[in-house]
Amino acid sequence: MRRRFKNVIVELRPSKIDPKGVGVFAITNIKQGTKIFDGIYLEDFNNLISWKIVKNLPEMTLQKINAFCVGTPKGFFPPENFDFNNLSIEWYLNHSCDGNIGFNKDGDFIAIKEIKPNDELSYDYGLVESNPKFKMLCNCGSYNCRKKITGNDWIKLLDDPEKKKFMHLYLRSKI
Repeated sequence: MRRRFKNVIVELRPSKIDPKGVGVFAITNIKQGTKIFDGIYLEDFNNLISWKIVKNLPEMTLQKINAFCVGTPKGFFPPENFDFNNLSIEWYLNHSCDGNIGFNKDGDFIAIKEIKPNDELSYDYGLVESNPKFKMLCNCGSYNCRKKITGNDWIKLLDDPEKKKFMHLYLRSKI
Protein backbone atom coordinates (compact mmCIF):
# COMPACT_ATOMS: atom_id res chain seq x y z
CA MET A 1 0.00 0.00 0.00
CA ARG A 2 1.34 3.44 -0.97
CA ARG A 3 0.96 6.21 1.54
CA ARG A 4 1.13 9.87 0.63
CA PHE A 5 2.21 12.48 3.07
CA LYS A 6 0.46 15.84 2.92
CA ASN A 7 2.65 18.79 2.08
CA VAL A 8 4.08 20.42 5.19
CA ILE A 9 3.41 24.15 5.03
CA VAL A 10 3.64 25.31 8.68
CA GLU A 11 5.51 24.63 11.90
CA LEU A 12 5.56 25.86 15.50
CA ARG A 13 8.30 28.24 16.67
CA PRO A 14 8.75 30.93 19.32
CA SER A 15 6.33 33.71 18.41
CA LYS A 16 7.38 37.10 17.10
CA ILE A 17 3.99 38.51 18.15
CA ASP A 18 3.87 37.01 21.65
CA PRO A 19 7.45 36.90 22.99
CA LYS A 20 6.42 34.52 25.79
CA GLY A 21 4.47 32.22 23.50
CA VAL A 22 4.48 29.93 20.52
CA GLY A 23 3.43 30.87 17.01
CA VAL A 24 2.63 29.13 13.74
CA PHE A 25 5.05 29.90 10.91
CA ALA A 26 4.95 29.28 7.18
CA ILE A 27 7.77 27.12 5.84
CA THR A 28 6.73 27.55 2.23
CA ASN A 29 4.86 30.10 0.15
CA ILE A 30 1.12 30.00 0.79
CA LYS A 31 -1.09 31.56 -1.86
CA GLN A 32 -4.02 33.80 -1.02
CA GLY A 33 -7.21 31.73 -0.74
CA THR A 34 -5.43 28.53 0.30
CA LYS A 35 -7.18 26.52 3.01
CA ILE A 36 -4.64 26.11 5.79
CA PHE A 37 -6.59 24.42 8.60
CA ASP A 38 -10.02 23.07 9.34
CA GLY A 39 -11.86 25.73 11.26
CA ILE A 40 -14.97 26.34 13.28
CA TYR A 41 -18.18 25.20 11.64
CA LEU A 42 -21.63 26.70 12.14
CA GLU A 43 -22.90 23.53 13.82
CA ASP A 44 -20.04 23.86 16.37
CA PHE A 45 -21.82 26.92 17.76
CA ASN A 46 -24.59 24.55 18.93
CA ASN A 47 -22.12 22.61 21.11
CA LEU A 48 -20.52 25.32 23.22
CA ILE A 49 -19.41 24.70 26.79
CA SER A 50 -21.28 27.08 29.07
CA TRP A 51 -19.29 29.69 30.97
CA LYS A 52 -21.20 28.56 34.08
CA ILE A 53 -19.17 25.34 34.38
CA VAL A 54 -15.76 27.04 34.49
CA LYS A 55 -16.26 28.71 37.85
CA ASN A 56 -15.02 25.69 39.80
CA LEU A 57 -12.19 24.64 37.50
CA PRO A 58 -8.54 24.84 38.58
CA GLU A 59 -6.83 28.17 37.87
CA MET A 60 -4.45 26.61 35.31
CA THR A 61 -7.40 25.27 33.31
CA LEU A 62 -9.09 28.69 33.41
CA GLN A 63 -5.89 30.27 32.08
CA LYS A 64 -5.79 27.77 29.20
CA ILE A 65 -9.44 28.41 28.35
CA ASN A 66 -8.82 32.17 28.25
CA ALA A 67 -5.61 31.78 26.23
CA PHE A 68 -6.74 29.22 23.66
CA CYS A 69 -10.53 28.95 23.39
CA VAL A 70 -12.76 31.06 21.15
CA GLY A 71 -15.72 32.37 23.10
CA THR A 72 -19.23 33.67 22.60
CA PRO A 73 -21.63 35.20 25.13
CA LYS A 74 -23.06 31.71 25.77
CA GLY A 75 -19.87 29.69 26.05
CA PHE A 76 -16.62 28.56 24.41
CA PHE A 77 -15.17 25.94 22.10
CA PRO A 78 -13.16 23.39 24.09
CA PRO A 79 -10.25 21.42 22.65
CA GLU A 80 -11.00 17.92 21.40
CA ASN A 81 -11.72 15.58 24.32
CA PHE A 82 -11.28 18.61 26.64
CA ASP A 83 -7.53 17.93 26.43
CA PHE A 84 -5.17 20.92 26.43
CA ASN A 85 -2.25 18.46 26.29
CA ASN A 86 -2.98 17.51 22.68
CA LEU A 87 -3.82 20.75 20.88
CA SER A 88 -3.55 20.69 17.12
CA ILE A 89 -1.41 23.37 15.50
CA GLU A 90 -4.22 25.82 14.69
CA TRP A 91 -4.80 26.36 18.43
CA TYR A 92 -1.46 28.22 18.44
CA LEU A 93 -2.52 30.93 16.01
CA ASN A 94 -1.87 34.33 17.56
CA HIS A 95 -3.80 37.55 17.14
CA SER A 96 -2.72 40.38 14.88
CA CYS A 97 -4.82 43.41 13.99
CA ASP A 98 -3.43 42.91 10.46
CA GLY A 99 -3.56 39.10 10.32
CA ASN A 100 -2.79 37.06 7.23
CA ILE A 101 -5.47 34.42 7.68
CA GLY A 102 -9.24 34.54 8.09
CA PHE A 103 -12.28 32.35 7.54
CA ASN A 104 -13.92 31.10 4.36
CA LYS A 105 -17.67 30.55 4.01
CA ASP A 106 -17.32 27.07 5.55
CA GLY A 107 -15.50 28.33 8.64
CA ASP A 108 -12.06 27.03 7.62
CA PHE A 109 -8.87 29.05 8.13
CA ILE A 110 -7.62 30.42 4.80
CA ALA A 111 -4.80 32.71 3.68
CA ILE A 112 -6.27 36.16 3.08
CA LYS A 113 -3.03 37.41 1.54
CA GLU A 114 0.14 35.90 0.19
CA ILE A 115 2.22 34.36 2.98
CA LYS A 116 5.97 33.89 2.63
CA PRO A 117 8.27 31.41 4.37
CA ASN A 118 9.07 32.51 7.95
CA ASP A 119 5.94 34.69 8.19
CA GLU A 120 3.99 34.08 11.39
CA LEU A 121 0.40 33.08 10.65
CA SER A 122 -2.10 35.13 12.62
CA TYR A 123 -5.67 36.33 12.46
CA ASP A 124 -7.63 39.17 13.93
CA TYR A 125 -9.50 37.61 16.85
CA GLY A 126 -12.34 40.02 16.07
CA LEU A 127 -13.16 37.80 13.08
CA VAL A 128 -14.67 35.17 15.41
CA GLU A 129 -14.36 36.09 19.11
CA SER A 130 -17.62 37.44 20.56
CA ASN A 131 -17.38 36.83 24.30
CA PRO A 132 -18.11 40.33 25.67
CA LYS A 133 -15.88 39.61 28.69
CA PHE A 134 -12.83 38.79 26.54
CA LYS A 135 -10.00 41.34 26.84
CA MET A 136 -6.33 41.27 25.95
CA LEU A 137 -3.57 43.74 25.28
CA CYS A 138 -2.19 43.66 21.75
CA ASN A 139 1.46 44.08 20.80
CA CYS A 140 1.16 43.00 17.18
CA GLY A 141 2.99 46.08 15.94
CA SER A 142 0.80 46.55 12.88
CA TYR A 143 0.06 50.07 11.64
CA ASN A 144 -3.61 49.63 12.60
CA CYS A 145 -3.03 47.99 16.01
CA ARG A 146 -6.02 48.51 18.31
CA LYS A 147 -3.80 48.00 21.43
CA LYS A 148 -6.73 46.49 23.37
CA ILE A 149 -8.66 43.56 21.90
CA THR A 150 -12.14 42.74 23.19
CA GLY A 151 -14.93 40.33 22.44
CA ASN A 152 -16.91 43.23 20.99
CA ASP A 153 -14.35 44.15 18.31
CA TRP A 154 -16.26 42.14 15.71
CA ILE A 155 -18.95 44.84 15.75
CA LYS A 156 -16.36 47.49 14.79
CA LEU A 157 -14.91 45.22 12.10
CA LEU A 158 -18.28 45.07 10.32
CA ASP A 159 -17.52 48.57 9.00
CA ASP A 160 -14.37 47.30 7.28
CA PRO A 161 -15.40 45.55 4.04
CA GLU A 162 -12.06 43.70 3.77
CA LYS A 163 -12.27 42.36 7.35
CA LYS A 164 -15.98 41.58 7.05
CA LYS A 165 -15.29 39.43 3.99
CA PHE A 166 -13.13 37.06 6.10
CA MET A 167 -15.20 37.23 9.29
CA HIS A 168 -16.72 33.98 10.48
CA LEU A 169 -20.16 33.39 8.98
CA TYR A 170 -21.63 33.02 12.49
CA LEU A 171 -20.84 36.66 13.28
CA ARG A 172 -21.84 37.95 9.86
CA SER A 173 -25.21 36.23 10.36
CA LYS A 174 -25.71 38.28 13.56
CA ILE A 175 -25.98 41.52 11.57
